[in-house]
Amino acid sequence: MDLEQPEAERRVRWSTLTEWVRARAEVAIGPVARLLGRWGVHPNSLTIVGCLLQVGVSAFFALGRIRWGGALLLVFAPLDALDGAVARATGKVSVFGAFLDSTLDRLADAALILGLAWHTARQGAQLEAALLLAGLVAALMVSYTRARAESLGISCKVGIVTRMERILLIGILSALGLVPVLAWALVALSLLTLFQRVARVHACCSQVE
Repeated sequence: MDLEQPEAERRVRWSTLTEWVRARAEVAIGPVARLLGRWGVHPNSLTIVGCLLQVGVSAFFALGRIRWGGALLLVFAPLDALDGAVARATGKVSVFGAFLDSTLDRLADAALILGLAWHTARQGAQLEAALLLAGLVAALMVSYTRARAESLGISCKVGIVTRMERILLIGILSALGLVPVLAWALVALSLLTLFQRVARVHACCSQVE
């Protein structure tokens, strides 16, 4: 970090846990990304593989293998950062790559949560299933608010639960077999994050006006 960088800018830079982790993980991920680049691995291929692996985890959830699914999700989660690192290391950063990554992230999120909801509904836990579905809608809205804000020229990365935190939440609580806790936490924290982002955009718009 540049010591001459203003404190306010440093606070903005680390506005989410995701940004903080990615900056520090770059030291470990960088060499792996460069190696994959030399092997000719395309970042979009990693994006697709990462999505397919998470969809596979959703099948574990749907079949009731909750703990196994959670453990596998935690193992596969680092791929979310690896595709971007490879793109930067190989100079293959592209608009389509960013679009593909964001789109498949939403697909993977939906698959994971729907897998859990399917299992809980089959077990007769209707409240938990409903909470998971509500959490899915809230999670998708969290992503939408950022995309819509940025289309208007407003940075909106704030929030307590961005995608990395959401994946960790699902992975850890599933691995521990705490699906009821996960259902409540997912909907509550996603709604809180949605509120934080709406408040952020409102504040920015008020300053302009």
